[in-house]
Order: sequence, then C-alpha cells, then structure tokens
Amino acid sequence: MSSVEIKPDVLEYKSPLTEQSTEYASITNNSEQTIAFKVKTTAPKFYCVRPNAAIVAPGETVQIQIIFLGLTEEPNVDFKCRDKFLVITLPAPYDLGDKNVADIWPDLESEFKDQAVSKKLKVKYLISNVAPEETTVASDEQEQLPSQSEPVKSEEIDKDELPTQVPTQENEIKKETEQINTNNQKTEKKEEIISPKVTQAKEETVNVEKEAVPATKTTSEQVKTTESSMNLVPFILVAIIAFILRWLYS
Repeated sequence: MSSVEIKPDVLEYKSPLTEQSTEYASITNNSEQTIAFKVKTTAPKFYCVRPNAAIVAPGETVQIQIIFLGLTEEPNVDFKCRDKFLVITLPAPYDLGDKNVADIWPDLESEFKDQAVSKKLKVKYLISNVAPEETTVASDEQEQLPSQSEPVKSEEIDKDELPTQVPTQENEIKKETEQINTNNQKTEKKEEIISPKVTQAKEETVNVEKEAVPATKTTSEQVKTTESSMNLVPFILVAIIAFILRWLYS
C-alpha cells in the first residue's frame, strides 16, 4: 500500500458541457506523519478547485471539489480534452499555526522535495450525440406523459388569469371604433365653435369692402372736378391778357 493514495485517474464531465458541473478527487494519507498537498491545472480559467491546498492528518482522507465552469458552446463528439491536473503532496511535520499551506509551500518544497508524491489526473469529456436542447425537450415530454395507471386529466384555465391575457380582436375593434367616434365628436365640436367665427369674419370683410367703395367713388369725383377746373385756367388767363391789351391800346 502506498503512503499516499490519490484518486481517480481520470475526471469525467458529461454533457451539456456549457453548464457548470463538479467532480471529486480524494487524497488518503496512509503514512504516520502529516502531509500537505497542492493542486495545479493546465486550464485555470475553466476550473475551480476547493481546497487547492490543505493538510491531511495521518489516516485521514480529504475530498477535493474540482468544479468545471463550462464552455461557451458544446464541442463536437470527436473532441478530445487535453486538460490535466497535478496533485503534489509533501511531508508537513511542523505546526503551521496561523499560516496557510500556500504560504509555507515554497519552504516545504525546498526541504522535502525528494519525498514528494505526485499524480497527474486527466480530464475526459463525455459528449452525447444528442444536442442539449433536444435532450431537454425529450426529458420535458417524458415528464408530461402520464403513466398508464393514472387517468389523463384535462387542465382547467383559471378565470382570474383571463384578463391578463392578450385581448381578442373583437375587443380591439370595439376600442378602435369608440376612439374614432370620440375623435369625430371632438372634430364636430371644434367645427361648431369655428364656423360662427368664420361667418362673422366674412361679414366684417364684406362691410369693409362696402365702406371702401363710396370712398373710392368720392375720390374719383374729386379728381375729375380738379382736372376740369385745371382745364379752364388757360382760357381764363388768355381772357385776362386780352382784356389788358385792349385797355392799353385803347
């Protein structure tokens, strides 16, 4: 029997690989002295290890959670994962006190490097041929299928839920018709209010035009009178000049 046992050899993660899943590794200390361990991985972005470093007392077994965080998309069926983990154990005969294993690990490694026990753990993806969505649909259908021993029951629709549903076309048509009627009534009222004002404005315009016509006529008559008076001026002057000449030569 080995002084330290590390299991398993392969960590297997099943589809769907786009979701988080957890596998476990165990470290058993068969020796008579306390050991410390540390876990390293080639893909730290895709895994979370708890604890990744700790102490194992003689005769005890520590279980390690290796959490797979998930991929962005499901890989092909023939995809081969190359991720690996390395578990290293070293003797830890000293009292750590308040220190963590990670803090004293460099010291232990430099002192007990020759006594280190390590093991590589491979990672394997168990990829199914069925897409995750199809698997989910199939499982949902199986859950919905009633067993033969139980009678099939029809589901009742709660009446209280009906108002929250989408309104029917009939109700929509009624609402639209009511809205159109309301808008027509508002338009008619506006026309009733506007029409007296328009009529009054027309009447005022007609009165102004009527008042303007006599004024125009008066002005034209004055112009004609002025023109006629101006036409008489030369004759008057000629008559005055002739009268003066007769008076001088008489």
